[in-house]
Amino acid sequence: LENKAFKPSIVPLLQEENDTAAEYEKLLASAKIPFDGKVCTLSQLTPYKTDADDDIRLSAWKAEGRWFKENQDKFDELYDKLVKLRDEMAKKLGFENYIGLGYCRMNRNCYTEKDIEKFRDRVVKYVVPLAANIHKAQAKRLKKPYPLSFSDRAIEFKSGNPRPCTDADGILSHARRFYDELSPETSVFFRMMLENGLMDVLSTEGKASGGYCTSLFDYRVPFIFANFNGTQGDIEVVTHEAGHAFADYMNRDRIPMEYIEPSYEACEVHSMSMEFFSWKWSEGFFGKDTEKYKYSHLSGAITFIPYGTAVDHFQHIAYAHPELTPAERHAEWKKLLGIYMPWLALDGDIPFYGEGMDWQMKHHIYSLPFYYIDYCLAQTVSLEFFSLMHKDYAAAWQKYMAYLKKGGSMVFTELLKSADLAGPFEESCLKNACESAEKWLNSINTEDM
Repeated sequence: LENKAFKPSIVPLLQEENDTAAEYEKLLASAKIPFDGKVCTLSQLTPYKTDADDDIRLSAWKAEGRWFKENQDKFDELYDKLVKLRDEMAKKLGFENYIGLGYCRMNRNCYTEKDIEKFRDRVVKYVVPLAANIHKAQAKRLKKPYPLSFSDRAIEFKSGNPRPCTDADGILSHARRFYDELSPETSVFFRMMLENGLMDVLSTEGKASGGYCTSLFDYRVPFIFANFNGTQGDIEVVTHEAGHAFADYMNRDRIPMEYIEPSYEACEVHSMSMEFFSWKWSEGFFGKDTEKYKYSHLSGAITFIPYGTAVDHFQHIAYAHPELTPAERHAEWKKLLGIYMPWLALDGDIPFYGEGMDWQMKHHIYSLPFYYIDYCLAQTVSLEFFSLMHKDYAAAWQKYMAYLKKGGSMVFTELLKSADLAGPFEESCLKNACESAEKWLNSINTEDM
């Protein structure tokens, strides 16, 4: 796959692609948005976007939307350039368009574009109706109109979204307890991360936004980069990103080193499933908001899949038709919102977002084309683990470890079979996952939350 995706003749195009994607990331990191008497980065503005106060929350969404609108010509220019660069690369390598090259670069080694199309159809069939019901229930308890505005969708409960009950030090301390009690292997791993300063989690001015896990292969250790901002996302750093890190750590001695990690969607199973395994320890992270967090986390896993699938569908359209203008790309995204996210009101009240242009704030669309469907495939498997752990937690953990310990020695579909998991390309998996999630969600009374 790597050989198919490279010839020396495309090196100048790869360099230009890298420079353009870096320019996009720098543009996001440069955001300085006046709000609440200070100047915020995009990450620092995030807590305001989920504030329980309607006016504060709406003002934050409008402030961020204005910043994106003010810079929209540049966002349009950068994406147009990236699409055309990638299309040129693909044609130099003998592909019809970038889709084939993109699949090679993403190491798609056990499923095809047709398999993804079938998955998208099942998302529309099983997940979108459940996600729509989740948002209808949200609108009802908030006493907000449905479809929801971006601002109202961002607040799940009348009392506000779940927040960590402790600061950064407290989060890391409780994460240590979680991993100590989860298994002997996770205990050794997380203590090693803490003792060696292998997590940079505080949000500071000028720091790149987002979060990720990478590996420092010379030292045979993982490294976690994040931006704590006082939201539930802070906890997901020490579960999701640490799930990636744990998998790398457990497979660090594999030879050849390419066998340390499987393909991307298989890696995301490590992280997204770890989020659910942490539920037994949620109270130490969220205190009185524990039940609220669990509802939010599970409902968020369901409602994410249509969004992530729309992101992937959008990219297939963009690269199949590189001649589209920026305006035409925005129109295609708005169509997809109607199919995959009918719960969103596109009324233009909030600049940029309300106009259906929010795809431009997603890093992966610019910097990591075709990555995003990997999250959806993995989220489906994590929901399979969710269902299993509510039947037999210990047995579910054994399956998780059986999957994780094989590293990248098998392709994604073989990894799933080896751990006796159905996986996202079996229609029964998505259907059963939705039924299990719906049953749990319906058992929770959210009216007074």
